[in-house]
Amino acid sequence: MAVTDNTTFWEMYRDLPVRTTVATVVPVFLAFAQLLNGYVHGIPLVRIAGFTAGMVVAAVLVTQYHLVEYNREELQREVFGDE
Repeated sequence: MAVTDNTTFWEMYRDLPVRTTVATVVPVFLAFAQLLNGYVHGIPLVRIAGFTAGMVVAAVLVTQYHLVEYNREELQREVFGDE
């Protein structure tokens, strides 16, 4: 059975705001804060760009994982009813 009604990021954010914020916003904020910190203290951009890119990629991957998990839970609720 093909699922055509996928849940969106905003639906997940509405139902799970703390988990979504911790998985999405906090790593991106920390990455840019570290970028700014490196700039203020004169550290070469090459040294902190790797960390920043890694944090942003990690935030994207973790958010995608949580969205898939949320979508699976919603599908289970739809098929088996509320528990």
